[in-house]
Amino acid sequence: MRQTLRIFLLLMAVLFLTPDFLAAFDKNDSSAKPCAACHKITREEVAALIGTEVNNIKDIVPGPFQGIWETHISSSGRIYPIYVDYSKKYLFQGHIVRLSDKENLTQNRMDDLNRIDVSSISLDNAIVLGNPSSKRKIIVLTDPSCHYCIKLHGAIKEAVSKDPEVAFYIMPYTRNPDNKVIYEKCLAAICDKSGKILDDIYTGKQVPPATCKSDAVSENIRLAERLKIPGTPSMVLPDGRVIGGYRSADDLLKLTQ
Repeated sequence: MRQTLRIFLLLMAVLFLTPDFLAAFDKNDSSAKPCAACHKITREEVAALIGTEVNNIKDIVPGPFQGIWETHISSSGRIYPIYVDYSKKYLFQGHIVRLSDKENLTQNRMDDLNRIDVSSISLDNAIVLGNPSSKRKIIVLTDPSCHYCIKLHGAIKEAVSKDPEVAFYIMPYTRNPDNKVIYEKCLAAICDKSGKILDDIYTGKQVPPATCKSDAVSENIRLAERLKIPGTPSMVLPDGRVIGGYRSADDLLKLTQ
């Protein structure tokens, strides 16, 4: 077994240390062309490889590192990055993380590709925490029965205490429209508007019945469906990006910049 491994390593060394192979990666070789200049792929080829319609291929750009293309595929109202290698033999659908800083390059691209028009969102059914006049605002779609929504609410309160000039527009709804208990709690919070009932919901306290008759919760549910919100909590940032999950107070304040 060891002898076989030695032979394999020797063969790899011979291959990778040949002048032609090294020249391909020699940054000082002025005659060398970028890899992307020597490799091309069409939308038709990508569609055939992935098994989709050509119209679903929105763009093809260089990948985050040499040797792959990043293709932008439309599916169910959203756009996803899928990677194809230069040999056109391998397809990769998953997240690429840059190890130097743990940055999720795929998620960043997905957030960028699926920006929404913030001005199209009505804030009539929102509860404002912070300064209602602030231009530094984040829209939060949240479900009181969601564990990370509860954690995020605490972080939002902390963020507002650190910087009262930011604004968080909280739009509560239930991911399960048949859950009448959560539905009614959300409606009570929206009717109240002050944020007091919302705080009580997130801290597990009993809340009074809603003081108004409104379709506000149903409208928030329809909004989440229209925006293709994948889960809660989700936040719509000032630049139109939609991000999900818990963030610390300091991270939330950075997102308002």
